[in-house]
Amino acid sequence: MIYSRWKPDGGYEYYATTERRALGTDLPTPRLAGLSPIGVASTDIGRSLPAGARPAGAGPLAKGQVIPMASPSTLGTVSASATDLALLTLAALFGWWVRGALAKELA
Repeated sequence: MIYSRWKPDGGYEYYATTERRALGTDLPTPRLAGLSPIGVASTDIGRSLPAGARPAGAGPLAKGQVIPMASPSTLGTVSASATDLALLTLAALFGWWVRGALAKELA
């Protein structure tokens, strides 16, 4: 059986196993991690890669079963962390400013 994993730079990586399934056989339902009110990110959904799967090339289109990306994008993780830090800094500065303004009013 062939499995495909999306690559952020385009295309898919293929993996092959010796597993065979008859036509019309239902596959196990994949577990959906990271479920939110609007659904699951397309990069997180898919069936898990079976043990013993070996790389079998790459191409522009998915073949066989689609599996989730290997890990989140490092750039996305850094960006989210930088945004969180910036918001926290702004909140702290605003609180400091409000405290100073209130201190002047009361004095």
